[in-house]
Formats: sequence, C-alpha cells, structure tokens
Amino acid sequence: MKILRTFLLVSTVAIYIITVIASLSQGLNWPAVAVEDVLALGWRSQFDIDFVIHLFLLATWVVWREAAGTKTYIFGFLSIVMGGMFSFPYILFATYKAGGDPKKLLLGVHAR
Repeated sequence: MKILRTFLLVSTVAIYIITVIASLSQGLNWPAVAVEDVLALGWRSQFDIDFVIHLFLLATWVVWREAAGTKTYIFGFLSIVMGGMFSFPYILFATYKAGGDPKKLLLGVHAR
C-alpha cells in the first residue's frame, strides 16, 4: 500500500504541475483543444476517446463505491471533469480511510 500511496502522491503533484504549465502556455480553454483533437480522427482522437471512457468508468466506480448520494455524484462529476487532479487525491484519501485494506479500498461501503 505504501508504494501505491507514494505513486498517487507523486502523480497528484505531477498532474498539477503539468496542468499549470499547460494553462500558462496554451490557456484555459482545454475543451476546445480536446474537441479539436477528437474531430481530427487521428491518434489523439483515439487517446482522448479512450481516456474519456476510462474517466466514465472511474466515475461509475466512485459513485458505486460511495453508495450513490449527492456527494458521490459530485465526486463522479469531478472524476470526469478533473481526471487525475481529482481521482488521484481521492484514491489516496481512500487508501487511508480503508486502513490500507485493499478489499475496503475497492469495495468502499460494500466491503464486509
């Protein structure tokens, strides 16, 4: 669990740094960049669509893991819109909330 937590912490810092750099160099209009990439129907389209599907799967897991409520739908939405900027810290926090137990981490409120 220590390796996972370290990886999540490093990933969180890295994604925030990269986001700041990208925002400063290309601006904050990331939806326009993403849509342009998808409409080009090239490798970036493939990557972006694959990534969006991954984000929806992650959001579905977060909502299920937390037992679907207002807070969890917000968490699901943030998982889709913010990607790793939300999900990395969320999973890191969940590792501590689960006490390092992988079953509790994956199943959340459904763990017995």
